[in-house]
Amino acid sequence: MKIAVDLHSHSGYAGGVGQISLEDVSRTMKLKGIDVFGTGDCLFPPRTEELKKSLKEVTTGLFSLPNDNKKFLLQTEVIFSTRLKGYKNKTIAHHLIFFPDFASIDKLSLLMEKWQMKNTIGRPFIVSNNQKELEYQLYSIQAIDPLIEILPAHVMTPDGIMGSKNNLKSIIEFYGNFTGNIHCIETGLSADPEMLAMIPDFAELTMISNSDCHSAALNRIGREFTFINVTKIDYLSIIEALRKNNVIATVEFNPAEGRYYLTGHRNNRPHHTEPIIYSDEVPKDLICPVCNKKMLLGVKQRCNQLKDNTIKPKERKFIHLIPLIEVIANSLGIKTLNSQKVRAIFFEIMQIYDSEIQLWFSEDVKELLDKRVLPKTINSILAVQKRNFFFEPPGYDGIYGNLIIGGNE
Repeated sequence: MKIAVDLHSHSGYAGGVGQISLEDVSRTMKLKGIDVFGTGDCLFPPRTEELKKSLKEVTTGLFSLPNDNKKFLLQTEVIFSTRLKGYKNKTIAHHLIFFPDFASIDKLSLLMEKWQMKNTIGRPFIVSNNQKELEYQLYSIQAIDPLIEILPAHVMTPDGIMGSKNNLKSIIEFYGNFTGNIHCIETGLSADPEMLAMIPDFAELTMISNSDCHSAALNRIGREFTFINVTKIDYLSIIEALRKNNVIATVEFNPAEGRYYLTGHRNNRPHHTEPIIYSDEVPKDLICPVCNKKMLLGVKQRCNQLKDNTIKPKERKFIHLIPLIEVIANSLGIKTLNSQKVRAIFFEIMQIYDSEIQLWFSEDVKELLDKRVLPKTINSILAVQKRNFFFEPPGYDGIYGNLIIGGNE
């Protein structure tokens, strides 16, 4: 059975956003076509209590709101921080943790208290002094329940396990003996399976894509997601699919849209009157020639540092897409996605298709939308279906790439 999962999100407790209601999330899941969604921040005590109060277990390890068919998986992002030999700075890497039940969340909360770790933010830190201590922590978390899954989040962004801030040569430097327990990685918005498959540490691992959203907006939930093959829709089947690489396909951002794709500095930095962007070779010291400040190495260049051209990569099916609400706005030349006109067209299309996913994988867009949607919007949808879009400039220095529909990516 094929299902669409988006297993990385955040609540309002993660900062930067207001509170996000589960009801709003469920409504957007229906519109987008997402079957199972990660709750976000389930380890943070106020969020844990909110989820316990609002959700009921409807199938083993998955939860729903009352009288609702959309399912939630208990998930949080955690930052592991440690000191590794040979590295001057602390290694800090973001991870996802999936839980089979609330009891395992409560046990990890008690474990964090025992370790004297603060659990006062939506995305908590688990700190260790060295690799062996980190290894002990990881094994201790796994020992709570063998169905707990720990996986590296957005692996190549600056704060990912192999991102430029860490500059590791291999994941074994971080995980040590626990490395064999890492079955799966999250590609992140600035990379895709093609870029990651040439990196030796990732070549054999399952790759999934998730939205990492901080909002229930139509351009956030499901902006990246994964089709997996499961025997039934429950927690165990999802974890087995991840561990056994039963991924049918991932639906990805074009990496050039991601905020960390290339190396550069945006034009509002001190002394800059225009942006500086490096698409290939970068200064060896990463010092910006305009402001003399250090730049973050882009994901594209970081992948090039790590790739091994002798690897024959596994075939991994994936496609690049753009959220429908963004495609509609772009076709009309409207920058505000929440505009009444843009939303009206989106909901008109949802009268024709059961979900946005169904639209993107249908072959009858022109016939069904004809005379109900403006021709320029239909043409933009068809162009995105054919991957006739690109980003100029691409994403860099925390800025998303600028979408242009109507050209080859």
